[in-house]
Amino acid sequence: MRLKNNRSTGYLTILLLCLSFVIGGMWGGIVGGGLVLWAFSPAPVAPPPEVASLFTPTPFPTATPGPHPTATGTPVILATATPSLEEAVEKTLTSVVTVINRQPAAGYLQAEGDKRIVGSGVIVAEQGYIITNDHVVAGAESLQVILANGREVSATIITENPALDLALLAVNADALAAAPWGDSSGMRLGQPVLAIGSALGDFPNSVTMGIVSGLNRALALEGYVIYGLIQTDAAINQGNSGGPLINLEGEVVGINTFIIRQDHNQEAAQGIGFAIPASSVKAWLGPWLAEEVNEIPASAIEARHK
Repeated sequence: MRLKNNRSTGYLTILLLCLSFVIGGMWGGIVGGGLVLWAFSPAPVAPPPEVASLFTPTPFPTATPGPHPTATGTPVILATATPSLEEAVEKTLTSVVTVINRQPAAGYLQAEGDKRIVGSGVIVAEQGYIITNDHVVAGAESLQVILANGREVSATIITENPALDLALLAVNADALAAAPWGDSSGMRLGQPVLAIGSALGDFPNSVTMGIVSGLNRALALEGYVIYGLIQTDAAINQGNSGGPLINLEGEVVGINTFIIRQDHNQEAAQGIGFAIPASSVKAWLGPWLAEEVNEIPASAIEARHK
């Protein structure tokens, strides 16, 4: 009986040992397999930057303070707008007139042979005074002036100066538009200018544009040498003589006087015109005009005529 119990106990012991070995083997396999997988598994790959950026939270935009102006000692120069060409022409156009010099031709058939010289002029005083070239009115039997509005009036010569090729006329008309005058002493080479006049005597209020091509020119005209002329390539045709040369401000800077069509060798010339500077015109015109409109005392007038 004791032998049988001992044998049962041995069997149980062996069974427990076997079960322990099985359980231990299973746990060892699990742990060992895990260690092997950990040792030989590849390193984790980081997501590319653009992918990672997709999951990066975007901060809310914040206002960036702008620069604050600081005081400076440098003065600010404001640009002034230059009038357009149209504005410059419009400013002077109503002061430009057509001057018609009717001269009888020599001969028996004078009535049939009357000839006409056409030039231009500029209104210099609203009382009806007009400046033009002396060669435009020289030898006139009668003078007519066509105003900018088309009205035709008779004109008389107040005074002439052949040495300057200038003449002052008067018409019986009031409230005329006098042209504004500029400073010709500040003219520069290359400065844009406009010429206005009755081109060829048939096209009143014609406007041409050019530049100042030369300054202080001296040329002989009708036996006189005129100094200080402004040279321009603005087209000055017959009929433009006596008309204004204006700057881009619409101010008269010269009185157009003549052009050169060919040189001494009969070679053709183009774009060579001349104008009497405004400074010369005003210096001569001022005393006469002041006398006519009674702006200077009689004593000064008498002294000037002595």
